[in-house]
Amino acid sequence: MGAIQLPDLFRDLPDAVIVADADRRITWVNPAFELLFGYAHEEMVGEITKNLYADPESYMEQSRNRFTPDSTQADHNYEMRYRRKNGKTFLTQTTGGPIRANSGAVFGYFAIIKDISKTRAIEELLHKLFHISTDQEMCHTAKINSILKLGCEHFQTDSAIVSWVREDIYTILYSQSDLVEIPRGTSFPLGDTYCSEMLAGDGPLACHSAKQSQFASHPCYDLFLLETYIGVPLIVDGQPFGTLNFTSPEARHPFETGDLEMIKMFAAWIGQQLSIEKETNQLPTGTTPQD
Repeated sequence: MGAIQLPDLFRDLPDAVIVADADRRITWVNPAFELLFGYAHEEMVGEITKNLYADPESYMEQSRNRFTPDSTQADHNYEMRYRRKNGKTFLTQTTGGPIRANSGAVFGYFAIIKDISKTRAIEELLHKLFHISTDQEMCHTAKINSILKLGCEHFQTDSAIVSWVREDIYTILYSQSDLVEIPRGTSFPLGDTYCSEMLAGDGPLACHSAKQSQFASHPCYDLFLLETYIGVPLIVDGQPFGTLNFTSPEARHPFETGDLEMIKMFAAWIGQQLSIEKETNQLPTGTTPQD
């Protein structure tokens, strides 16, 4: 680490840590940095920190205002967007500033970086859901379709379906798809859908690669070749009604625990809209919650 020695505490921090010399050339990074940015320690030593910024102008601004011996910045916390080795950018909460000797002279700089991109994405998603649900100019059908489209974007899928399940019949009430138009009222045997597995386990259920899971032998895989699935039961007025699911013929990266919680939130919003449709007799004839 050259002239800058760090306690083992920095090495074990869960957030990424960067230490640079007075010229902002990296002298040390911790293991969390390697995981977050995708670079190995030996790749970064000697590199200027400019290479990590998503926007070169942000690097210049920080050089002028924060990472300079003459800095008068009192607040060392700020948001910054960086770029990973694979080229993808992400938003962070960063704490950074100068490292000073006992004399007060600056001989290096440090930054502690926490990825907040997922947290911010969830905040923005909740804001959009609230905006859709409270939009007085949108009809309930438009609201449900907008929520489904938003869900496809969030879960990175091509299609979304709201179904009504009665006995062993799965009937499509709403759908959103970039691949194919699915007419309302289209029905399938429940056993031919991944939702049958989800309902049997009381959901939610997610699969990012069906061919590498128990779904590989499921009738739905043979019929539709859907690789990605995440679904949850729909409850309307406190009673089982059907399902909400998002699917894609392409595999994706594994779902996280937060995704299972998020789809339950989507289902709650959809269930609220279906309840309003039920009260105003806008649901198809016979579509009532199961007894």
